[in-house]
Amino acid sequence: MTGPRRQVELLEKNRPRQERAKRTYESILVAAAELLVEVGVERISTNLIAERAGITVPALYRYFPNKYAVINALGVELMEQQALLFEKWVETYLSEGKPQALLGHIYEVLKANYDAIREQVGGIEIVQALRAVSPLQEVRLTSHRLVSEQFARFLAKLLNRAVDEELLLQARVSVDIGYSAVEMALEDSDLPVEKVLRQSARMLEMYWRSSAGLPLV
Repeated sequence: MTGPRRQVELLEKNRPRQERAKRTYESILVAAAELLVEVGVERISTNLIAERAGITVPALYRYFPNKYAVINALGVELMEQQALLFEKWVETYLSEGKPQALLGHIYEVLKANYDAIREQVGGIEIVQALRAVSPLQEVRLTSHRLVSEQFARFLAKLLNRAVDEELLLQARVSVDIGYSAVEMALEDSDLPVEKVLRQSARMLEMYWRSSAGLPLV
């Protein structure tokens, strides 16, 4: 059983509207991402972020109340990108009127998520922070819930059944297996990335083909 998450203010204070403010905001996020790579989530601080961004600490506090809020904003951006990749992947095959075809292309969405994290400065460190730091975990969990709900709606069409608690749970387990495979491929350099992702995709494909009564090709 896990204990209650430590309450930390994560909401941004102000969303920038003017171009100069937007540049300052982005410089804060870029600085934080770079520092996550260099010093890690424990040692990163608002002082370090402000110094790297070339602004004063009070200027940083106009937008974020603490370092966790900055990392939270990075996490939200990355999770939103992953959710969009998943949405695009599902819609591509649903639009063709062949939902079962999607099962043969699970590797595509796993690889797209892998690439998105690799290409993001501090991407691996952001994912690790969202998983390990208690105040930040809700961002990751919320994203996984939303993606799971979307996957459940797709599965309902594939299986010709209603979305119920059981299907939502099956979708959530599948989504988390996919994310876990991506994170394993990112974090363990001794593992062959393509084999990890293809093996995981194949396992998920076989499970859902069996559930849908489709041939196990």
